Amino acid sequence: MMTIVAVVVAATTTALAVGSAVVARHRADGAADLAALAGAELLVRGDPQPCAAAARVAAESGARLDSCQVAAGTVLVVAAVEPGWSAWGLDMPPARASARAGPQ
Repeated sequence: MMTIVAVVVAATTTALAVGSAVVARHRADGAADLAALAGAELLVRGDPQPCAAAARVAAESGARLDSCQVAAGTVLVVAAVEPGWSAWGLDMPPARASARAGPQ
C-alpha cells in the first residue's frame, strides 16, 4: 500500500512541476510578443527608447526582459518567466521566449 501512495505522490509532483513549466513558457511567449510589439510601436513613432517600453510591458506581463535589441527597424526581445512551482525543491530554470516586431 505504501508503494502505491509513493508512486501516486511522485506522479502528482512530477505533473505539477511539468505543468508549472508549461504555464511559465506560455507566459514568456505572450510577454515577449507584447513587449516586442510595444517596442516596435515606439520605434515607428521615432521614440529613441523602445526598449524601455518593452521592459515595462514585459514586467506588467509578469516577466523580465532579458535582452532588447533594435536593428534594421525591428525590435528583438527575450523575456523570461520563473516557474511558479518546482518538484522536490529543485531549481528549475526560467522559461525564455523571444519575439521580433517591426514594420514590413
